[in-house]
Amino acid sequence: MKKLLLWLFLAVNITAYAQIPSYYNDVNLSLTGTDLKDELAVKIIATHTTFLSYTPGVWNALQQADVNPNNSNEVILIYGHNDNDGNVKTDRTRGKFDNGGSVGDWNREHVLAKSLANPDLGTSGAGADAHNLRPCDFQQNSTRNNRKFGTGSGAAAFINSNGDWYPGDEWKGDVARMIMYMYLRYDSRCLPVDVGTGSSVSIDTNMITLFLQWNAEDPVSAFEANRNDVLAGIQGNRNPFIDNPAFATQIWGGPQAEDKFGNGGGNPDDGDGGNPGGGSTDDLFFSEYIEGSSYNKALEIANFTGSNVDLSNYSIKKQTNGAGSWSSPYNLSGTLSNGNVFVIANSSANSTIQNQADIVTGSGIVTFNGNDPVGLFKNNVLIDIIGDFNGGSSNFAQNVTLRRKSSITSPNTSYTVAEWDELASDTTSNLGSHTVNGGGSSNGTAGSTTVLHEGFFESGFDGWVDGGGDCARYSGSYSYEGSYAIRLRDDVGTASSMTLNDIDVSSFDTVEIDFYFYANSMESGEDFWVRYHNGSSWQTVRTYASGSDFENGRFYNAKVTLTSTSYNFVSNAKFRFQCDASANADQVYIDQVTITGIVNASARMLTQSTKDTPRALSAVANTDELETEEDFTMYPNPASNQLEIRMYAAASAKYQIHTLVGQVVKAGTLDNNIIDIRNLKTGMYILQINDGDEILTKKFVKK
Repeated sequence: MKKLLLWLFLAVNITAYAQIPSYYNDVNLSLTGTDLKDELAVKIIATHTTFLSYTPGVWNALQQADVNPNNSNEVILIYGHNDNDGNVKTDRTRGKFDNGGSVGDWNREHVLAKSLANPDLGTSGAGADAHNLRPCDFQQNSTRNNRKFGTGSGAAAFINSNGDWYPGDEWKGDVARMIMYMYLRYDSRCLPVDVGTGSSVSIDTNMITLFLQWNAEDPVSAFEANRNDVLAGIQGNRNPFIDNPAFATQIWGGPQAEDKFGNGGGNPDDGDGGNPGGGSTDDLFFSEYIEGSSYNKALEIANFTGSNVDLSNYSIKKQTNGAGSWSSPYNLSGTLSNGNVFVIANSSANSTIQNQADIVTGSGIVTFNGNDPVGLFKNNVLIDIIGDFNGGSSNFAQNVTLRRKSSITSPNTSYTVAEWDELASDTTSNLGSHTVNGGGSSNGTAGSTTVLHEGFFESGFDGWVDGGGDCARYSGSYSYEGSYAIRLRDDVGTASSMTLNDIDVSSFDTVEIDFYFYANSMESGEDFWVRYHNGSSWQTVRTYASGSDFENGRFYNAKVTLTSTSYNFVSNAKFRFQCDASANADQVYIDQVTITGIVNASARMLTQSTKDTPRALSAVANTDELETEEDFTMYPNPASNQLEIRMYAAASAKYQIHTLVGQVVKAGTLDNNIIDIRNLKTGMYILQINDGDEILTKKFVKK
């Protein structure tokens, strides 16, 4: 945690101990690797002598351990970063006793989310271990929910299409050390690999490089060290990675973390974790880069590993103008066969380029301009790069084609000009094939894959048509990617559906519909449909039923495949998701919809076997947090005298009006859809609607 805190009562330098604390007198600190891991685990288990109750024990512990050193009446909120932006959700501090379950309160955040443990942590024993709990804004806690941690920068936020959670620059080290503690304390119940996204270290495949990097990059702060002391006094045990972050380096390798004990903290024998970004001869690499005129942009990736490679572990990122952070990842999919290449092209590139492409996309990943470094990532770790990261705005490859020399057989995390042949602008003669010394050449004619539609719903319906009162745009923990999804519920025909109109599929042999969904309260046998309209009639192409295809309370990824031999592919095709459940608040949430058209050929890329059986992803823990969705409208806003509320489905509902710090200033029942606000003071408020099924919120301004 890098935030500077004013510690008036702390006059010592915590970056190094004058001597190793007596707590470790019976621990052999000369050990390395899993031997040291086991030694420390025995210590923290044996000294964990007081087990807290969840209520009031954890509340009381956090009110002591997380007190703001600059104001003893406040606690510090994890993931928070700004008390002055007018957004209560991003606050960094909160009144010590403002804890609870309403907007403006802080509650108890399990940093290692309860449901990511196996079995679930619950709220006793491991679930009430204060070393894993932090004060967190009520809404921020709901937003993070049980999402895995992933790499990012800046403030806390979702950081990629998988919906991974970045805790914020100030908090990433704290998070890493808490995850490490839980792993040692509860062993296989709390595996880091189940909590974060990244590559495993070879000495212990349950640990990932992400947490080792965060531990090194974000040193222990005075606040974090004092917190450890307070909790040791309450529970009896300590977090050893706060006392000495270098323990992580001694156990798992990776970048050298701060050595507060001064005993070396060297790498374990394998040393593998110390170079998480290094490429090897058994991995994919960039083989061609086209930065031509206009939109003639393409990237080629080669596989000479000796085996077919699952591309779902790989992504591409871009740094704009050689400055700032990496972009969100462009995730790859399918299987790249050995000795062949995979081409990604701009959707406005010329036909010669597009004809060689496996993916044609308008994504920013193929809108580089000669000074935008491009990286190939495996499990979110850089393995190959074109251009110098943070190299500035100078062009390194503008209006040229770069082709990897045949002598290069492995990726490189440092851009090396000598590895590339530079060719004239718009040279495409060898796109779609590559040769390496001793490795043969790639060949074959590529199939053409075109992304016809992508729907993420972050700024609207993304072209889908709202069927009626039982279809709504939703924001909350049931959205898989980002913050928003589309919620369908009950069974009222098209009113329970979302429809995408006028998609031209006439030139394709195959159409794939890939999407994510989450079901809530659907009884056994209740279902939803994926439908296709061929210009004259609707056809149900797949039915997903509760109990047989999915269970409530977890995310699923599904792919539906249509072929031109089974369906009439037309230029004005329509697609529809439709809920077919009973009318008792049964819901399915649809997110991240991708529709792809494929022209089959003698493709060099082996596509994955397509299964329309949904693939279960992570479960979402039940919480008492608020969910927010576009299920009602409120106007005018700002308002002077009254608010008029339009509910899309509910016949009646209760409401509360909160201040930004959570105080309820007005409450009642929506009998005539009018709320009188004449007596409210000028300012911003939060309107909370409870329709008996969900709790919905919107902000408004009283003039």
